[in-house]
Amino acid sequence: MESYKPAGFWIRFLANLVDGVIISILALIIAVIIGDETFFQGETTEDSISEGISTLLYSVVFIILFTASKFRGSLGKMVCQIQVLNQDMTQISILKSIGRYFSYILSAIPFMLGFIVAGFTENKKALHDFICGTRVVYRNK
Repeated sequence: MESYKPAGFWIRFLANLVDGVIISILALIIAVIIGDETFFQGETTEDSISEGISTLLYSVVFIILFTASKFRGSLGKMVCQIQVLNQDMTQISILKSIGRYFSYILSAIPFMLGFIVAGFTENKKALHDFICGTRVVYRNK
């Protein structure tokens, strides 16, 4: 079995930051297409249709589906050269990818501690990795 280096907190943070930028760009494009005035008036994201559509679209396609595919991660993870695998280093299923996505909620409560623990655990695992039996590792070149 190949050996993989665990991806720590900061590279995972960067991957999520890249995903956030992509979601914002997608929201802007959707806002222009559908004429979402709330997006351009500086309204809160709860009022913006395009923000909701882009977040849902990105979440389903580029996070859930891509993570369970041969890409093994979101666009942000691909840019950062990291991937999501099962404990045994195999590709995760679509059901596990869905569970992992929704367990992010638990990682965010309270104060993002579930994400922060990735910087302190032996295999750099966040709470949602423990819950779903996954790990995030660097891609072997």
